[in-house]
Amino acid sequence: MIRESCLHFVILTVLSQIEFRNAFSDLDVLLKLKVSLIGPSGSGLHDWAPPPPSSSPAHCTFSGVGCNADARVTSLNITNVRLFGTIPPEIGLLNKLVNLTLAGANLTGPLPEEIFSLTSLKYVDLSWNMLNGTFPNDVVSNLTELEVLDVYNNNFDGRLPARFVKLKKLRILNLAGNYFSGEIPGIYSEFKSLTHLALQGNSLTGNIPAGLAMIPNLQELCLGYYNAFSGGIPPEFGSIATLQLLDLAMCNLTGEIPASLGNLRHLHSLFLQVNNLTGQIPAELSGLQSLMSLDLSFNKLTGVIPGNFSDLKNLTLINLFQNRFQGPLPGFIGDLPNLEVLQIWNNNFTLELPENLGRNSRLKQLDAARNHLTGTIPRDLCKGGRLKTLILMNNYFYGAIPEELGRCKSLTRIRIKNNFLNGSIPAGFFALPLLDMFELNDNYLTGHLPEAISARKLSSLALSNNRIAGKIPPSIGDLRRLETLSLDANKLSGEIPGRVFGIEKLAMLNLSGNFLRGEIPASIAQGSHLTIVDLSRNDLRGSIPSNISRLQNLNVLNLSENQLDGVIPGEIGLMKSLTVLDLSYNDFSGTRPMTGLLKDLDDRFFTGNTKLCFPRNSSCPSGSDSSHGYPKSRTSKMVIVAVSAAIAFLTALGLTIIFRKRRLKKSRAWKLTAFQKVGFSAEDVIECLKEDNIIGKGGSGIVYKGCVPNGDEIAIKRVMSSRSNHGFTAEIQTLGKIRHRNIVRLLGHVSNKNTNLLLYEYMSNGSLGEMLSSAKGTKLQWESRYRIAVDAAKGLSYLHHDCSPSIIHRDVKPNNILLDSNCEAHVADFGLAKFWRDECMSTIAGSYGYIAPEYAYTLNVDQKSDVYSFGVVLLELITGRKPVGEFGEGVDIVRWARKITSEEVAELRLTDDAAVAKAVVDARLTGYPATSVANMLRIAMMCVEDESSARPSMKEVVQMLTNPSTFKA
Repeated sequence: MIRESCLHFVILTVLSQIEFRNAFSDLDVLLKLKVSLIGPSGSGLHDWAPPPPSSSPAHCTFSGVGCNADARVTSLNITNVRLFGTIPPEIGLLNKLVNLTLAGANLTGPLPEEIFSLTSLKYVDLSWNMLNGTFPNDVVSNLTELEVLDVYNNNFDGRLPARFVKLKKLRILNLAGNYFSGEIPGIYSEFKSLTHLALQGNSLTGNIPAGLAMIPNLQELCLGYYNAFSGGIPPEFGSIATLQLLDLAMCNLTGEIPASLGNLRHLHSLFLQVNNLTGQIPAELSGLQSLMSLDLSFNKLTGVIPGNFSDLKNLTLINLFQNRFQGPLPGFIGDLPNLEVLQIWNNNFTLELPENLGRNSRLKQLDAARNHLTGTIPRDLCKGGRLKTLILMNNYFYGAIPEELGRCKSLTRIRIKNNFLNGSIPAGFFALPLLDMFELNDNYLTGHLPEAISARKLSSLALSNNRIAGKIPPSIGDLRRLETLSLDANKLSGEIPGRVFGIEKLAMLNLSGNFLRGEIPASIAQGSHLTIVDLSRNDLRGSIPSNISRLQNLNVLNLSENQLDGVIPGEIGLMKSLTVLDLSYNDFSGTRPMTGLLKDLDDRFFTGNTKLCFPRNSSCPSGSDSSHGYPKSRTSKMVIVAVSAAIAFLTALGLTIIFRKRRLKKSRAWKLTAFQKVGFSAEDVIECLKEDNIIGKGGSGIVYKGCVPNGDEIAIKRVMSSRSNHGFTAEIQTLGKIRHRNIVRLLGHVSNKNTNLLLYEYMSNGSLGEMLSSAKGTKLQWESRYRIAVDAAKGLSYLHHDCSPSIIHRDVKPNNILLDSNCEAHVADFGLAKFWRDECMSTIAGSYGYIAPEYAYTLNVDQKSDVYSFGVVLLELITGRKPVGEFGEGVDIVRWARKITSEEVAELRLTDDAAVAKAVVDARLTGYPATSVANMLRIAMMCVEDESSARPSMKEVVQMLTNPSTFKA
């Protein structure tokens, strides 16, 4: 900051000593512009410096500056220079400027009206900044020469300026990605030269003006994403003869697709996804002869694909997923010569896939999951050699997998689980060079795994619940990127190859339900990233390797139903991440260990071991093993060591007590750091740290309620351990940078050498978790629960989409959603938060029952991991149940909800909102609107999809929750 201030002073001092022909020359303005926008390190615009008084106009050589013959500035391009600050009013004096580009310069503050005095401006790009406030309506018409105005992705709000229509030369108007509200001005129909109009990603309401069809040369019209319009698609849009792109995605549209859109002969892209459109696809759309991309996904469309769509030879993308289409897929789809993407999942399509699918096209992606398709898998899906994604799961395909697919070297993802496939798996699959995910579980596949497995990029291999026999090939240990290995419920035999545990990234290993024998390899301790290990229901013998305690990231360990014997190592209880342990039905002896987490573990996880002593239920023989699970001889040694350590400790205590007294006074020095004006001191906060004021305890610290002298109530979180210090730093870094109505407000922190205290605004209604699990849950009726869901979704959406870089919470659960006196929700507890840079965590974090599958198995984390956790929260709001422990062994709330909804599908009642609501709703709720409950359930089930890419973003969740139709009874 000192260096930056000195630089400002030098520049201004030199400016004051230079004589100009007029009060504000272009050089003067540019140097003032630098002072206002210079980056935090002082490195921005380094060549913008005042020249000697006698030199020629040096400003024309500045980087990003263009001049005319009279040395007047005609263009500025300072994109991506990492600037900050606001645009100074002096820029308005560059009255010959024709090009201004400040995209991605991190500008903040309101847009100065002086910029609109640059009457020669033709091109203005202020996109990807943080400019805010309303857009000046009364001066925008001054820019009579303006042809392009792009303010995409800023924070402008208020109404859309109506006077843009006065700009007769304006060709491109991009106001997308802001917070404009209200209706689209009807006067926008008077644009004369406009070819591109982009208003998507705002908060616009009202009807879409049919008058937009009167803009004579309109080529691209983008109105979707987060706008919440009323009504449907204006049929008049079918008369925009020049239209090439129509994007009305995610903007609350209802009604049917107008048949008149079939008149748009030049339209190449039609995006209508994520709306509430009903009815059938109009056969008239076959008139879209130039159409390349058609996306009608996430609507309520019914019927079949029109047969005359065979005329649409230019189609490259067809997205029809998440609708109610039915009937067979027409054979002509296999003849479309340019088809690259076909996604039709979650519909009611029947019969077979077209036999010629892929034979005549450039197919890259096929996703037909969750339909009623049957027959065999077409052999020519990869004939073009471009197929990357093949997803056919949850259908009724039968027969053998075509050998041709095993030679498709472009494949990266195969998911054909839950079908009726039989025969052997083509060996070629295990050598595909780009294959990342391979899922064939829940079929009737037989044969053996090949000895050589060389698919080096494979990260997930799931072949569970088949009839595969033979041994596990040691070559699996060569798959260095493998993160998930599921071979459970097969007929595998032989020993577990020790090389499996040498896979550095392996996080989830499930070999249960086979005929594996031998001992657990001692190399298991090499699996440093393992979070889940299930070796149950085999014929394993011998003892548990004592070095298993090295697996400090292990979350689940299931060794039940084997022939394991010996003493259970007490060290298992010291594994800090272990939350699930099942050692039942083996041949263990000695005393059931009571170390660490084991002391709180139910005895049922040790039952079936007839030689095992249970100290809580019977008296163990005096000669038996110690209650900690160690052999007696070893226990004696431990006692000697413990006594020696105690003596040493007492001696050391006597020597250190004097030094502690000397340092005590200094260590108690408290410092208050406030992030806003507060009316209390550090001493006021310390006075509140009393036992009677404790309102919560958790893994991240103790929370006190404090009442400071000015009458304010605050929440104080005390964090002390080294692990909590990391959380403390994370919360400071996170909350100190964000401001949102639905994010808990961090007032500041108080610290000394030993203790950190976080100071929050106090939430009088506690956490959502406390509310749902107590008698207060009866008072929390549906309207309140729905509002809480919307509030929390908005808070998470802000973290994911409005913070740069994006912030991932990583511990979304009801206990971290706080409620104020009006039951408005605020997302809290950022001790695990991460700025997202597409990274893999070194260890699992979060709360059991809320952790997304990909996070628990692979430690890969992104925004969609939070979306999964939020989906679990929605299920809790609907059902009033906790995520685990209420649905039987091995079943959590997600699996339970899937079973309920799948039963509704089977009985064809999924569209019966009353039936759906009755099947899941909290019994404490009275008078709830069935449609609202059913809609929230559907949103929740989208959020908890196993495949992260299938989940919506938090912005999409907010849009779906705030859709007015969800409140209809």
